[in-house]
Amino acid sequence: MNILEEKSGGSTTPNVVGTPNATKDVYHHRKPGRRRANFFRYFRFNLPRLTKALIMVVIATIGACAGAVAASGHLPFAGAEIALWIVVIFAVIFVALSAFTRRDLWDYGTVVAAAATIVYFGGIFGYPPYVHNGASIYLAATWNLMLFASLGYFVLNWAINLGILVVWPHTQGFTD
Repeated sequence: MNILEEKSGGSTTPNVVGTPNATKDVYHHRKPGRRRANFFRYFRFNLPRLTKALIMVVIATIGACAGAVAASGHLPFAGAEIALWIVVIFAVIFVALSAFTRRDLWDYGTVVAAAATIVYFGGIFGYPPYVHNGASIYLAATWNLMLFASLGYFVLNWAINLGILVVWPHTQGFTD
């Protein structure tokens, strides 16, 4: 008896759905009590390596923007230099770990994005690097890009957790 016969109860047809003889419906993404899955669950993008690279670029962008603002000398509030360098350190750790491990670290990137968002909104109540505050256009754009990259990461992480995007090392079968 081969492996296919053992797993499917004697049938030689492969079971691609994950239930005995593929006769039962599988609802992995439907909440109990609901008839259908979430609307966004019907959109699936199975590009795991590209998604991993995109996440790493977004976090690296957040870290680079925080580092540029910290090094500029136009700090948005007292103690902002320490907070910005902490964001940079978190971003470097996240990018290094995600580049060299096969673990699911994508929820930890939220720490980097949240820290950058908190620093940004803390700067709004201080003296942020905007053009009308005496900063250059490039520094103001870098400051704003830090927020937009953080918001972009929140959207990416939401899509990953909902199952719309797949991140390496996982691959998403389209028969679940």
